[in-house]
Amino acid sequence: MAETLKERQARLADKLKNEPPKAPIQEVNPVTTSEPRATAKPSAAPVDDLVQLNTKVPKALHKAIRRISVEEDIEIRDIVREALETYVKGRA
Repeated sequence: MAETLKERQARLADKLKNEPPKAPIQEVNPVTTSEPRATAKPSAAPVDDLVQLNTKVPKALHKAIRRISVEEDIEIRDIVREALETYVKGRA
């Protein structure tokens, strides 16, 4: 005789209740460090004096800037600002 939908659901529910999980349950532990993390230096310009600048850069350059940003805990905008300021000072 064919098993009804309710019977199949009940059988599967019992199976889930009685069998231990096949995948191990992962434990989440907070990350603790012995040294406090250095904070990024504050932006030189006040927020009111800032304007948005959009540009396209090669993917490899963006990846390098993003890596430096993470490694040195500096915002990308601060890296770009410093590079532009250096370029402008060299042209003056």
